[in-house]
Formats: sequence, structure tokens, C-alpha cells
Amino acid sequence: MKAININPIVLILVNIIAPTMYMFISGRYLQLFLLIFASVLMIVMGRYKRLLGFWLVYALMMGTYTLTMHMGDLQYIGLFLIVIVQCIPCIALASILVSKYNSAQLLSALETMHVPRVLVVAVTITIKYIPTFKREFSYITESMRLRGIGFTWKKPVKSFQYFIVPQLFRCAALAEEVTAAGLVKGIDAPLRRSSYFEEKFTFADATVLVVFVVGLVGGFVWKQM
Repeated sequence: MKAININPIVLILVNIIAPTMYMFISGRYLQLFLLIFASVLMIVMGRYKRLLGFWLVYALMMGTYTLTMHMGDLQYIGLFLIVIVQCIPCIALASILVSKYNSAQLLSALETMHVPRVLVVAVTITIKYIPTFKREFSYITESMRLRGIGFTWKKPVKSFQYFIVPQLFRCAALAEEVTAAGLVKGIDAPLRRSSYFEEKFTFADATVLVVFVVGLVGGFVWKQM
């Protein structure tokens, strides 16, 4: 099956709306609906490996939850995991947003919504910083390994400092670099940017949103039954 390209705005809207619905819709229904919705969407987008990883993580967490809930001393672990499990579909879709789309595509898509430029830039930088953070984290762990420094549970606070302090310094440096790069590319210009990527809203995008809204409406009906 040919993979369909979905507008990143659709994934952003789903990730904004879905978590808030747990306050209004039955958690069991919403969790099941989001699992099916995210799985089908990843199949449509051709993200089969990510779908497999998504289900493996979900199965592992649910298995751990089931085991720990029958152990009095470990029930808190199960309660913590069930909260994380409810967010897994949104995390899976957010991971596609981070890995599939580049900064130019995100800017082009967000500008079609006519939101303030400051918000567009902030959202784009936030989303694209995640893979940068992952890369910087790998550099830090490699540097620690070369120096013979390892994480130990005997001194968790000190071990955590080895990770977080270099990362904070790198965040400050990268913020300056990203700002300079954005200014060079005219990101603060008052005129609308032209872009090689035209992220238009298509029939497939509308269908995904309609299915999502219908599923949420079904959750309200389920709750009243």
C-alpha cells in the first residue's frame, strides 16, 4: 500500500486535543480508540517499524502493570505505568512529527493557520530540538564512558548531575546558534515566507480529522450509556 502524506498540522491538533479528552470521556474507551486510531494512521503513513515498536512498548507496559497490580508492595509501579500507557498513542504520533518532517515543512504548515509568527517559531524549534537533545545526550554518555564515569543508583543525584549539567550548557549554546541561523534565514521578516514545501490541507487530512472527531463524539455517547 502506498504511504499517504499527512499534514503535520493534523498530528499537532491530535496531540493537543487527545490528552485533554481524558477529563471528559471514559478513560477505557478513549485509550482503546486512540490505540486503534494511532495504529491505523501509522499504517496509512507507512510507518510499520514504528508501529511494531509502539505495540511492543504498549504490551510490555501493560504486562508489567498487570503483574505489579497483584503485588501489594509494587502497586505504585503499576499505577504509574497505567498513566504512561494512556499517553503512548500520542507519544507515538508525536515521534512521527519529530522524525518525518523537517523545519521547513513545519513552518510552511503552521503558517497556513495564520497563527502569530512568534508561536510558529517557538513550536517549530521545540519540536525539532528533540532529536538534537537525543544527539547531545549520546555525546554526553560517550564522554562519560571515555572518562570512566558511569551512572550508579548508589549516588543517583550525583550521577544525574553528570547528565544534566552538560546538557544545560549545551542548551544555552544551541539556543544562540538556532537564533542566529533563524535570523540569517529571515525568520523574523514581517512578510510571508516562500517555501519549497507546500503543506496544503488535503482530502486525506480532512478524513483523518473527521474520523478523530467522530471517535471523540462516540466517547461522549459511550459515557452517557
